[in-house]
Amino acid sequence: MTAHEDIRRLIQEGKIPDEEGLRLLEAFEAAEARDRVIQAELRQARTSRHGLHIWTTFSVGLLLVALGWLVIGTVLVPRATQESSAHQAQAARQLLGQDLDLAIDTLERKLRQPGSAMDYWKLGMAYEKRYELSQAAPDRHKAAEALARAERLERRTPMKVNPGVFGLFFVLVIVTAIVVWVMLMYNGLAKSDERVNERWAQVETVLQRRLDLIPQLVESVRGYAAHERQTLIAVTEARARVLGILQGTGGTAPKSAATVEELNQAQQGLSGALKQLLALAEQYPDLKASANFVTLQDQLEGTENRIAVERQRY
Repeated sequence: MTAHEDIRRLIQEGKIPDEEGLRLLEAFEAAEARDRVIQAELRQARTSRHGLHIWTTFSVGLLLVALGWLVIGTVLVPRATQESSAHQAQAARQLLGQDLDLAIDTLERKLRQPGSAMDYWKLGMAYEKRYELSQAAPDRHKAAEALARAERLERRTPMKVNPGVFGLFFVLVIVTAIVVWVMLMYNGLAKSDERVNERWAQVETVLQRRLDLIPQLVESVRGYAAHERQTLIAVTEARARVLGILQGTGGTAPKSAATVEELNQAQQGLSGALKQLLALAEQYPDLKASANFVTLQDQLEGTENRIAVERQRY
């Protein structure tokens, strides 16, 4: 049976006045409403963290894609695109000027040393053009041989690292690694902070539930032991101290050890004052027999147990 059902039963049975029962129900409903608000805020925080994590992953992905394009486009390029010599320029001019004999001679002299696929392509084109003019079979054969050699070289041309860009590539790799590490660390710290705040929210909920019960308990005792003024004032002041500290945290876990210690001392003071208040029941039999007092005492004891459990988890 829930606390709400228990209180309604006591009201129906006439064991507690309607007004006191309604105040108790309002106190419990206020605590539950506060708990729902806290849980909603935590869910919203988790959603925001999740969105940030997705954006972070997307940003890192874009950075890696850009780095990949840099590698493909500037760092690793065919060796043939990096080579340019006077022989190639000269042969190109001769081909454009239709001076095929000189172009062939220039290219063959260059190819006495290991040449590139581009050199063999030019030589093959020069032989083909001369064959079109002379119809000499050797030119056709040499053109086919040069073009075949060019194709073979093109297939096996190794990739050559551009030394001028390698330093930039290395720096980008280091920067990317640092960015990824920072993002991972930030996400890890954010998740840890989120877990701490979730645990603290549970602690704060049960602490606030106890604070909500105390005014009803004080009123219940006042009806039977109004002259125990000092005890009632001590409980009220201790409650105010705890409430002030909780409100100062802004709904998040305490940021300093001093705040935690201050809250612990205030809680100990409140627990001591409550023990003195509950001990009055032994001196006032009517108070001890009051259904309202007994209900509040049971709820308070259950809340104390929950506080111990949630603080241990925190």
